[in-house]
Amino acid sequence: MSFYATFDAMITVPKSVGKDALIQKIKDAFGIPEVWTDDKAESSFDLWFGEYAKYDEDSIYTFLAEIEPYTISGEITYTGEDSSNWRHVFDSETHQWVEQEGYVTYREDGKTIKESIAFLEELSKQMRDPFSNETSEPER
Repeated sequence: MSFYATFDAMITVPKSVGKDALIQKIKDAFGIPEVWTDDKAESSFDLWFGEYAKYDEDSIYTFLAEIEPYTISGEITYTGEDSSNWRHVFDSETHQWVEQEGYVTYREDGKTIKESIAFLEELSKQMRDPFSNETSEPER
């Protein structure tokens, strides 16, 4: 199954893993041109990537299976062409990637912009003077 999706990811692996080879695997699996790294930690490095690209389920699952033994932590979030949301999260207890679906729910009782601004202004006043005698919370 393949279609286009927006994705954003951060994966942490030990420094013993070949960084250049892993970056190439990510580029191949996700069809992306750029992967950013941070190797300031003593024993591991982080990889970040995100893009709007073709989501090829077979390539991504193959990639996740290949890096599973080396992964310390990770999360890859996706938004599909149809606005569906899902993610792969690395479970450090089971040492497996887990797929989770997500849904956006809009509340009917949302506040107006004016009500939100008034709430934030009142909250800001209380934060500026935390030792005032006023003990009530701003109305929500």
